[in-house]
Amino acid sequence: MTPGGEYKGAMTSAELLSRVHAKRVEVEKYVQVNARRRRLLVNLVLVAGAVAALLTTPFAAGGKPFADWLQQVLHTSSPSWRLFCLLAALCSMACVVATQMQKAHGYDEHIVRAQELRATLEGLELSITSESVTQRKATGEFMKCLESGSFIEPTR
Repeated sequence: MTPGGEYKGAMTSAELLSRVHAKRVEVEKYVQVNARRRRLLVNLVLVAGAVAALLTTPFAAGGKPFADWLQQVLHTSSPSWRLFCLLAALCSMACVVATQMQKAHGYDEHIVRAQELRATLEGLELSITSESVTQRKATGEFMKCLESGSFIEPTR
């Protein structure tokens, strides 16, 4: 221990500030990447669901006369509704898969937690910069941030 009561291997304020800033950058990138992924999945659900409805509605409303007419227009030997139902089923499957992926990865919860962590790190960085917090307290707060951000996987 040094005369000031700190361990000789303790980080300086500059080193701690650098680590806090690096963690903030990492968390910011995590939020951006995962918010983009979540938006993509949500948009996929919306578009695929709408397309599935659009593919089946004309047959539901027009019935056999519409199906016969479309079969003549497309010059197919098999019933036209089969292709449209297959496409609608694929769109519905895309909705289910995208919804399950979003739930399985916990995007909503993780994004909120990462945003909270980002705000905490920003406050800690300001506290260290303005020297309104002791080195020991700042290090302790940073350690808490590391623990609460353990769900964050490094992004490429």
